[in-house]
Parts: sequence; structure tokens; C-alpha cells
Amino acid sequence: MKPKRRYYSLIDKIYQMDNLNEAWLAVKKNQGSGGIDGVSIGMFEKNIGINLKEIQRLLQQDRYKPDPVRRHFIEKENGKLRPLGIPTIRDRVCQQAVRQIIEPIFEQDFYYYSFGFRPGYSAHQAINTIRRAKRGGYDYVVDLDIISFFDEIPHELLMEKVRERITDGKVLTLIRGWLTAGVMEDDQFHETLVGSPQGGVISPLLANLYLNHFDWSMKEKGFAVVRYADDAVILCKTKERAEEAYQTAKTILEGELQLRMHPEKTKVVQFDEGFRFLGFDFWKEYLILPDAKVKKYKEKVHKITRRQQGNNLNEMMKKLNEVSRGFGNYFGIGNVKKKFQRLDEWTRMRVRAFMRKKKSTVSNRLIPNKVLEEAGMVFLTNLLTTRF
Repeated sequence: MKPKRRYYSLIDKIYQMDNLNEAWLAVKKNQGSGGIDGVSIGMFEKNIGINLKEIQRLLQQDRYKPDPVRRHFIEKENGKLRPLGIPTIRDRVCQQAVRQIIEPIFEQDFYYYSFGFRPGYSAHQAINTIRRAKRGGYDYVVDLDIISFFDEIPHELLMEKVRERITDGKVLTLIRGWLTAGVMEDDQFHETLVGSPQGGVISPLLANLYLNHFDWSMKEKGFAVVRYADDAVILCKTKERAEEAYQTAKTILEGELQLRMHPEKTKVVQFDEGFRFLGFDFWKEYLILPDAKVKKYKEKVHKITRRQQGNNLNEMMKKLNEVSRGFGNYFGIGNVKKKFQRLDEWTRMRVRAFMRKKKSTVSNRLIPNKVLEEAGMVFLTNLLTTRF
């Protein structure tokens, strides 16, 4: 790779008020709960002018000190809990301001088949790349699993990669400060000696930066990697080549990046056996919607369409359509027509029951689909796409 240009002075661009305002709007759009100080998006916004000027002042004077993140757990599909680190709104705005300035710098270096959390890239592009590879004769896959990736990124190695491009000491101090700010859980403070907390605005960029070495190293060895954040597959044409890719990946991840490759979950598989990636089950030529995703969708719809809640029809339909559009637009690229039809039938049943309850009618006549459409209901089958 050609020598990289280094950037010696960036902090003045970060604390420009236009950049801070843009950062605030991005944080506000993403919403989310507050951090350890209890300040919400709404509370921060009430004094937005003062708050942004205070961030600017602290950055100008080199006195900005990150707060510890608030530990929060979300349930994964397997029932286990994934730890998140929720920064304060102030830290989120500052992280976003830094990200807006440094992301274009690192984007110049990123591997072209790295699709996660990058401007102009998407999960659908990653999926499409894999499907094209399958049609091109890549029948074997190394289904890669990195153990607790975000929690185990070594700080020093990560900062070395940041310094390859950025030498502004104030910016480096900010990034290191967020990595080492610590975690508050049950009113107890815990140091963070390794890792980049999931939930931080800047964490996805740092994750891509750290794994960029893996992407290009595999490429130099002749292996095709498709990666989305810490989820990756390595595509090969033969089983022997896939087994070689497995060993090469292990050497790079564990030997050079000091990460851990899961010995059971990381495996060589053929498309005929199937594997799961980005929410889909890849099997032969098909892209299958897993039952677990169907179950989760139905749970959301069931909650929204409960007849006991106080929402009127318009409020309920708005919430339902948000869920349906998100689910349908994402999974609609797969071989899902029959599953979408069954889900639409079940959802219409839920909506009809809701409508009868709100109208206090005891009529057993079926409410026509046309009436549901006129009420604004989005059907999953109308969101199906043949783009891929």
C-alpha cells in the first residue's frame, strides 16, 4: 500500500460550531437513552446553544474529560445478553463531531468489501456480494466468529492504527479517553483496560479501522473476505482452500491482532450445508428467513395490536407500519414470498380484531383487505423486491 498522509492538526475543525451543530443533529436523529448523568436528548436540547458552546470551550482549552459509559444489556437471539456502553449525550455529540472529521480520512484506506457502518455501504450490498460469489463458483465459506470483539480490542494496537493517519495529540487524547473512560454498572465503577464499548458513536469506525488490517492481509493472501463490522465470511472455491483460509485467518486475528477466534462457531461450510450471516440463512441458491426472525417480528406485531391498549387505529397503524416496513424492506430481498404471505394473513387477523374492539362491534363479517389498505396498512408482500 502507498504511504499514508498524516494529519497533524484536526482539533480546530472538530470544535467548529458548524461541525458541532451537525453532530448534534445526527445524535438527535438517532435518539437513544441518556448516560450516567441522566440527561436525555430532550433535556440536552432545551439548552442546546449553551451545551454546544460548553463542548466547544472545553475542546478549545484542552479540558474535555469523557464520562464513564452506562452499562446496559440487550438480549440476543440465543437468549444471552450483549453488553452495551451508553455514553452521555454530551459524549455522543463530541464523538460524532470527531467522527465527522476523521471518518473520511480512514475511508480512503478501508477494504472495499467491508460493508458495516460505512457511508454508502449496506448489509444488502454484503449479501448481494456473497450471492454473486456463489454464482461465480465460490461454494465454500469460512463462517467466522470473533469472541467478544468489541470488548477485547487491545487499546495500544488500536491507537497505533489511529496514529498511522492522525498525529494531532488532542484528537488522540480524546479517542483514548473514550476507550478508557470506564463503565458504571449498578453504581459501581469498572475500569476499561481493553475494548471499545458497543453503543458509542465512534466505536463502529474504530472497529472497522482495527479489522481493516485483517481484510487487506487476507486479500494479500488471495482470499475473498466479506465483512460487516465484526461479522465476516471468507469465500473459497474448494474445501482445501477454505481450510487454508481458516488457518490464515486464525494467524492474523490471534497472532497479529490479539483477538480470539471462536473454535466451535468458526467453521468451514459448504453452501449446501448452509450458514447464517446478517440475519439470513444462506442455503444452496436460497436466502432464507430464519424462524427466530419471524417469531421476533410476530412478538412486536402482537404487542402493537393488543386490543387492551389505549392507542386509536391511526396510532396503532403508524407503529405497525414502521415495524412492517423495516422488516419487509430488509428481508424482502430473500426467498420469503410464502412466509410474507402467511405473516400478512396473521397480521391482518390481528388488525381486524383491533378494529372490531375499537368500534365495539360484534359483527362476524370479515373486514375486507381493501378496508385495511384504506386504513393505511402496509402489507409485507407489497415490499418484496427482485433486485437481487
